Amino acid sequence: MIPRFNETGYLPPGVHRATIEEIEARFGRRSEVRRAQMDSVRWMVELAVRAGVERIVLNGSFVTDIMEPNDVDCVLLVRADSLKDPAAEDALFQGLPFLEVALVRPEEFNYFVNRFFAFDRDREAKGMVEVTL
Repeated sequence: MIPRFNETGYLPPGVHRATIEEIEARFGRRSEVRRAQMDSVRWMVELAVRAGVERIVLNGSFVTDIMEPNDVDCVLLVRADSLKDPAAEDALFQGLPFLEVALVRPEEFNYFVNRFFAFDRDREAKGMVEVTL
């Protein structure tokens, strides 16, 4: 379950796991922009699964209470021995509408989740959402 926003419009600090359906219900319906972003998130998740991605974490204004977010920041954990579909991996590298996607190895993934995504520009701790695969 995705927790409520705090008084500044962020999720509580930490990684909150959710299904794609829960993510859509919470973040992907409030505006036309959010619906379009959600379509890209679904597309990205499908490609990521095909490519053998192990974890997906969503961040950015998409996982806040902003009515029309700028984009969806995504970090995808890949391992050299787990990539299954080179065409899906190429599509992820080429990019998708509304998404900022980083395909990273474990060390970089930990940096994104524990440092970069964990705080806003003012160093306020905030939460993010992990897609349950």
